[in-house]
Order: sequence, then C-alpha cells, then structure tokens
Amino acid sequence: MVKNKLYVMMFVLIVTLPWVSACQPEESSSPPKNVKAEQKSIKSGQLPAQGFIEVIGWITDSEIVAVYSEGEATVFNRYNVYDGTIKKIYESSSTYVSASISPDRDKILIHSSQTSYSAQVSIIDLSGKLMFQEEMPSYELTYTWNKFNENDLLMTSFSEDWSYQVYQVNIEEKKIKKIEVKEPFVQWQSATTILFQDWDTEEISVAAPLFAQNILDGKTEMIVDESIHFNQFKNTLLSIFPREEGGPFTYQFITAKGEIQSEFTVDLLSRYSDWLVPYYDMIEGKNELITFVADEQGSFDTYAGTFSLRKWDVLSGKDTLVSEDMPLEPIQCSPNGETCLYGNQLEKVITLKKSSIVQLLKDEGADM
Repeated sequence: MVKNKLYVMMFVLIVTLPWVSACQPEESSSPPKNVKAEQKSIKSGQLPAQGFIEVIGWITDSEIVAVYSEGEATVFNRYNVYDGTIKKIYESSSTYVSASISPDRDKILIHSSQTSYSAQVSIIDLSGKLMFQEEMPSYELTYTWNKFNENDLLMTSFSEDWSYQVYQVNIEEKKIKKIEVKEPFVQWQSATTILFQDWDTEEISVAAPLFAQNILDGKTEMIVDESIHFNQFKNTLLSIFPREEGGPFTYQFITAKGEIQSEFTVDLLSRYSDWLVPYYDMIEGKNELITFVADEQGSFDTYAGTFSLRKWDVLSGKDTLVSEDMPLEPIQCSPNGETCLYGNQLEKVITLKKSSIVQLLKDEGADM
C-alpha cells in the first residue's frame, strides 16, 4: 500500500513540475557589472548667449522657458535642460518688460510696453495660443496669479505719481474688474479673498498687520498682527516677523485655519528703511522652503560675506544645509524639487543633492 502511494506521488510531481516551472515569471537578465545605468545630467552651455534676456522658469521637471531678443522681436523658447532640445513658443513685436509662468505651469503672462505710460498684458498657453490680451495705462505694473483659481489674476497699475488701481482679471471670461483695496501690493489667499499689509501712513515702519479681504463683500479680517513680509502658497502662508526690535526674525508657516505648522528663526541683514529677506522658493509638492541665509550679521549695503542655501520642511520642521558660501541671487525650483534655476537671469541650474551648479549659457561673452 505504501509502495503504491509513493508511485502516485512521484507521478504527480513528474506531471506538475513542468507546469509550475512554466508559470514562474521569467527572470530579467542582469546587465554586466561594468555597465552602469545611464543617468540624466544637465547639459551645460546649451543656451545661446546672443540675444539672451532671461529664463523665466520651469514648465516641467526638465523644461524651462527662455526669452530672447531677435531683431525687433521678443521670442519665447522652451528648452529641455537634459537633452538640449529647443522649441519656439511665441514671438512678440512689443518691448519686453517681464513674464511669469502660471502655478499650474500651462500658461505664461507676458508684460510688454510700447510707451513709458502703458502696459500690454498678454497671456498665452504653451503652444503659443493667445488666451488674453489687454492694454492699460500704467507707469509700473505688478501682478500675481491666483493659485486657487488660475483663471484669475490680480494686477496693480501705478501712475507716475504712484497712485494706483487694483484689478481682478479673468482669463476665461476676458474681463477686467476694479477692486477697492487699501494697499496696492496684494496676493490671493483663496479663490475669493486677498491679502494685504495695512501700513501706517503717518510714520515709517518696517512691519505691519496682515489683513484678508473678501472681494465679494469687502469685509476684512486681521490674520497676523505684525509682519515684515508675507507670501501665500497653495498649502501654507509664510509670514516673517521680528522676535524683538532689530531681530532676530521668525519665518512662520500658517495653515488656512490659522494653525502654526512650523517656524524657524534667523538674522536678516538691515537696509536703510527695512530688512532684506533673501531670495527663496517654495517646492509646493514637497512642502519645502528653500532659502538663502546670511552667514554673518550686518548691513546689506556693506555686507561682504556669503550666504548658505538651506531647505526647511514645513511639516516636520527639519532644517537641511544644501550648500555654503554662495552669492545671493534669485532661485526657482523645478516642480519635483530636484533642481533649481539660479542667477540674476536664472541662467544656471543647481542640482540640490550634489550641490553642483551648471551654467546654461554658452561661453560667448554673454551679458551676465
């Protein structure tokens, strides 16, 4: 009986083993040890220096938009910083002033001008299609995208005597509406509320309370009682305030409900009538602020020291040193936060993990 059972078991094994083997996934063959996986690296010197004006920012993790002067025209090109491919997006015959990429990175606002007292605002998509265009009397113009409804913008038009008018611009409806607000420098707090600092007009001050105003009914509410600088991001409000008169200064991150997420304190360099807030950028997808911090105390006008580049995790409060002994220049990070444009014309790229800097402009005597 036992012998018969053994025969049966052996028969089952002989029949089923080939089937089991056939059902196993095929193992991928490993590459030879001396063959390394190809790593992406940023191509240096890929942007022509001739006619270069500036880089305005990232549209993807690998592509940027650069502005060039070509004869009488201003040209907007998209560049892949890894493979060097180039594609023309748009061309304008008006005199270029500035440009800004929308928070969702699918639109570009172009501020141009034909005279000193007028501004032309054009908004295009990444294919170069004109979505909105308007001319307005303006000696100076500021603008800010609405991160909560990207069909809306705020624009402030200044006259030569610095009187001003704030406008709400709707791209989709192609409408411009005047907004009555106490201060000219405003930001969106939500789809229907804006933020402004209520400055004392009777005396010079370096800090002011921060207010929110509903643009539908005009009602206002104080958000922060003292702030020298603020910036509303999608998930957090940054407010900077002095711990004592003369510093140090605290960078505080506040939720939409008014709860403090985290904060850190640094020294700022003094200026004649205010304090220098060094360049910074928020990596929204990672809730990380990357900012320059002065390595020494003092006055900005006479400061001969360098700056450290640091990264602050808004949620955990973790502080990370990225790089040391750097000049203070504008910085703007890619959506994934792995690389940042850097420089007065955003003509360089920093790879954060390596702290390495690549020059994008060709060495042709560019106007740096």
